Amino acid sequence: MALRRPHRKSRHGCAECKRRRVKCDEGRPSCSNCAKRHSECEYGSSTSLLWANEESPATRSSLGSDSGQPGDPASGLAHSASTSTPRTEAADSFKILSQLGSENAETSTASTLNLHDLELIMQWCTTTFHTLSRSERTDPIWRDLVPKEALSHPFLMHGILALSALHLARTGPELSQRPSYLNRAVAHQNQALALFRGMLGDVKESNAKAMFAFAGIVVIYTFAFPHTPDTQDPWSCIDDLYQVLVLTRGVQQVIRAPRDFRDFLWLSSFGPVLQVLEVRGTMPEDASVMLRRLHEANEVCKTRNVDHELEVYGDAIANLEEMLSWCYGGMRANTIAGRWAIRLPARFMELLRERDPLALVMLAHYGVLLQYLEHRWCFDELCVRVSKAVWAILDEQWRPLVEWAMKEILGDNFLEQVGG
Repeated sequence: MALRRPHRKSRHGCAECKRRRVKCDEGRPSCSNCAKRHSECEYGSSTSLLWANEESPATRSSLGSDSGQPGDPASGLAHSASTSTPRTEAADSFKILSQLGSENAETSTASTLNLHDLELIMQWCTTTFHTLSRSERTDPIWRDLVPKEALSHPFLMHGILALSALHLARTGPELSQRPSYLNRAVAHQNQALALFRGMLGDVKESNAKAMFAFAGIVVIYTFAFPHTPDTQDPWSCIDDLYQVLVLTRGVQQVIRAPRDFRDFLWLSSFGPVLQVLEVRGTMPEDASVMLRRLHEANEVCKTRNVDHELEVYGDAIANLEEMLSWCYGGMRANTIAGRWAIRLPARFMELLRERDPLALVMLAHYGVLLQYLEHRWCFDELCVRVSKAVWAILDEQWRPLVEWAMKEILGDNFLEQVGG
């Protein structure tokens, strides 16, 4: 609201008592005389500022009755803002709020404000949005424009709430509250996905931004969701990551398919999110050696097996090299996690599902990419679990090919952590 200066300062006592020339006990928000007479109780200002957009007496009496839903503070205050007159002091605003809080406490807490969801929105706007943003240029999009878009698209709003709740479940200071946040994350995500699936066949300009934003959110949610480790079966972790990669590729393919969709987003206010600056860094010597060994292993596999997918693995290794160069060039955004998965050859995913050893080797190195990313709360558990699972599955013939990845993720003493 705008602020204006009062015309004058009043003396002690409320206006009604002055008019009747009776002593005022100056009770707030209403003195005893006005309370007995059910009169309006108004005080002069002892401050230098007044609220310029306040409600008239008639408007105040209507709050909680005919201003939207009965006892609805949100709709009542919105209504008063449109019918207000510049008369009431700031103290009267608190009077109205206190009346709403006391007289309509049951209805307001039960049917209007969901404080849990408000907490999650605050979490998004202060912290969680950084998980998807990669620079100051894209910060306003994820922090401001995406929540604004969510006001018109419930599936996106549920997605925002789900990821914020998951963030608190993974990083919240109160350990005892983490299960509650996790339950809320699952509930919101289930609602989001149910609504999102119904719109997959109807991508258009009116929902393009929301669909695009939700795609990014659901991918990060899937990466970050904690899985119960099965120490007896390392394949369970591999299968979990496989499902994450399948979902990442599937969601991106759906929203990238219509050309009009991509062109619209590129030219819209969401354009900076799509405009990724690819800065390649200098590859460290140990990383270069690792990449050469992967290429050599790929060639050896082809000489031993004519059916070996030489080109598929060649493309996967080149994809890994490019993403590593981004990391060494300073890129730490989660874009890398999705980009690697999206650019994989489709046949590679089939080989991973078939549990081909070289595909598992590549999966361990993908864990290194996740390890380098800034928002580690999403990936810590996953990249550690994957590296240990791959090591447990591979035999002595293949383990040398993942030693570099194991050291990058677990440290030089990784053998102590994996049991030799």
